[in-house]
Amino acid sequence: MTLTSLPRTVLHRLAALVVVSLAALNLAYTQPLDSVARARKAKEFFISGTTLQIQGNRHAEAVIDFQQSLRYDSSAVTLTAMARSYRELKKLELALETVNLALARDVSSRDAWELLAEIEILRGRYDEGLAAYERILEFKPTKRQLYTLARLYEPRNAQRAIEIYERIVATSPDITMYMRLSELYQRTKNPTERLRVLKLAAKLAPKDPQIAAEQCELFVEQAQFEDLRSMLKIWDGSNVDQEIATDVWLVALSRILDDSLLVGLYPAEVASVIDLAQLNLSTSWPVMVVAGTVSMVMQDSSRASACFQTAVANPQVIAEGYLEIGRIYAINDRPASAIEYLSIGRIKFPTDIRFPIIISTLHSEQGNDRQAIIELESATILDSTAVDVWVQLGMLYDRSKRIQESDQAYEKALALDPANALANNNYAYSLSLRRIELDRATAMARAAVKAENTNAAFLDTYAWILYQREDFEGAKEFITLAIKYGGNATHYEHYGMILKALGERNAAIRAFEKSLEIDPSRTWVRDELESLTK
Repeated sequence: MTLTSLPRTVLHRLAALVVVSLAALNLAYTQPLDSVARARKAKEFFISGTTLQIQGNRHAEAVIDFQQSLRYDSSAVTLTAMARSYRELKKLELALETVNLALARDVSSRDAWELLAEIEILRGRYDEGLAAYERILEFKPTKRQLYTLARLYEPRNAQRAIEIYERIVATSPDITMYMRLSELYQRTKNPTERLRVLKLAAKLAPKDPQIAAEQCELFVEQAQFEDLRSMLKIWDGSNVDQEIATDVWLVALSRILDDSLLVGLYPAEVASVIDLAQLNLSTSWPVMVVAGTVSMVMQDSSRASACFQTAVANPQVIAEGYLEIGRIYAINDRPASAIEYLSIGRIKFPTDIRFPIIISTLHSEQGNDRQAIIELESATILDSTAVDVWVQLGMLYDRSKRIQESDQAYEKALALDPANALANNNYAYSLSLRRIELDRATAMARAAVKAENTNAAFLDTYAWILYQREDFEGAKEFITLAIKYGGNATHYEHYGMILKALGERNAAIRAFEKSLEIDPSRTWVRDELESLTK
């Protein structure tokens, strides 16, 4: 039978045996033993108990051997070892009682104070555990014990944790401790001290990318461009793995990119970092793309162009490189440049459907629906199952008055995904404008609203179809929701028409007035308003 299966009364008797053993310290089993013999017996049982303890699953047996050892020597070491086994057996009260006996024998036992701290924390008494661990500071704690104490301080007392870590590194420089300090100085908003410990860490590990990345962030944050450039020169791809160098450079450039004020205040310094990237890591296309993006933010088109050209000249550049350059030019209102790079990427990656789709979007935004349609049609050749492409084609065909082709595109989209909300809505609206297949249009519009019940456009479509079917009350319910979640000129125009049909003249006038307020160019709405105010 193991200790964990013994009845509670037996456990209590075992605990009591500690006290009995101490009282019988100078007694032998049947006859007195000299001090040497007692020490030998105590050591034998202690070694046996420790051996069992080390095995990990024999703590109950270890306790018994420690009890026997205590008959001959009531040392704090033995009591602490026995308390540790009680802790492993989850007998926390017995562990607490025993470790306190150990401390009564030797108040300077670091191991006993450490174990007491662990037991108190396991009992949910964090403050008591921390207080116990603090006592270790009085007795020349080991580096590990100091580290544990600092970790205990971290959640509640960052400053005290900093003091302990600083105490450790003062005599034993250690990267782990420096990185803990970096995090704590970040928490306490002390960038100067954080940078100091990162520099110390970098001396121990000059090629550590995490340390370099954190330094990059701080150098940029404090506009220390000279230090930034000095450090980045190390990460040129020749002395370290290029992928790792790329990661460090991307942190620096991304941090610059995130701070538009910094870019505005220090354009020359930022430009010098971009030029250094061109000089030291031009072989990394991601770095060149981000460097070009920073140049665009600086409105430095020539630098941006140079970086982007360097990026795409790299034989290792992948589709994402061209796509990102296209995106950057697009958001900076340079659609022609965006299309130029995307078209080159399309030639290089002819099976990537993203290129014709994005090019189509750019053409569409410029009002060039004809070319946008051509691009999407080529996308369907690459992948005839791309539902979104068919939906976009349906919209563009419809806008170009190619109604039959629009219907066919929507039919293909719905054949692939009958629940597609946008296809259902757009096709339903197109049918309703032609006043055909209103039963089907109603079902499709209802499906779209069910899928996205706060989409103002979908709610408006459903309301308008209900209006055409002379369900004016239902139409009013859904157009009210469309206005709640949207409220554009079309929504108020439809609202006015529905209210007019319901005979709510004054409310209809207000709805038409609101529509014209939003979009004065709606002459037909003005005609409706005038017909009601005559």
